[in-house]
Amino acid sequence: MDKVNKVSFEEYVRRALNHARFRQNEDASWTVEVPVLPGCISWGATRAEALEMIKDAIEAWVITALRFCDKIPPIDEC
Repeated sequence: MDKVNKVSFEEYVRRALNHARFRQNEDASWTVEVPVLPGCISWGATRAEALEMIKDAIEAWVITALRFCDKIPPIDEC
C-alpha cells in the first residue's frame, strides 16, 4: 500500500479543488466536476458561483463518506 500523508480537512478540500474541471454550458451557466471524488458535481450561474458551490459539494462529499464509513480517496498522496 502506498504511503498517504495526513492533512487537515481544509487542506483536503483545497487539494480536491485543484482537480476541479469547469465547463461552460450553452446557457452560459457553469458545471464543475471533481473526478477524484466520484459523483462530486455542481453548477452555478457564474464561474465564481460554481466554485463556491463545488466547495460546498466537496465538503458534503467528504462528510457523507465519513458518516457512512466509506473510503476517502487519497488526493496528491494525502
